[in-house]
Amino acid sequence: MLLRIAHVDGTRSAEEVALIGQFYDACRNAALDWPAFASLQTETPAGNAAGLFTEPAQRDMLVATCLLVAYADGALIDEELAAVRDVAAEIGMAAARVDELLALVKDYMLAQLASLPDAHSVAVVARELG
Repeated sequence: MLLRIAHVDGTRSAEEVALIGQFYDACRNAALDWPAFASLQTETPAGNAAGLFTEPAQRDMLVATCLLVAYADGALIDEELAAVRDVAAEIGMAAARVDELLALVKDYMLAQLASLPDAHSVAVVARELG
């Protein structure tokens, strides 16, 4: 699902793939017999996505990570947000929760810049995030 987000804008940067790999490896559970991450670069595993993410925290983490992947190149375009919303719908997440997570992701990204001495640049980034 995360790789799908990385493909929306026609690029798949090394940073996006690395972020996805880290998330996947952190969530990988041998009992679920998940395939190796490298195999997912060319294959799309079949299955019930909603059944893989049964806990609200799992769904939140997946969608938040999708949003971070979409922002990895510096911008969240409409097509990427639509793809994130599609992923959320596939796992049974309400659209309102996606909006809440989007706000949290924006706040998180801005918090990482808050300690920078150039407040003007931080304000510019805040405006660009919406």
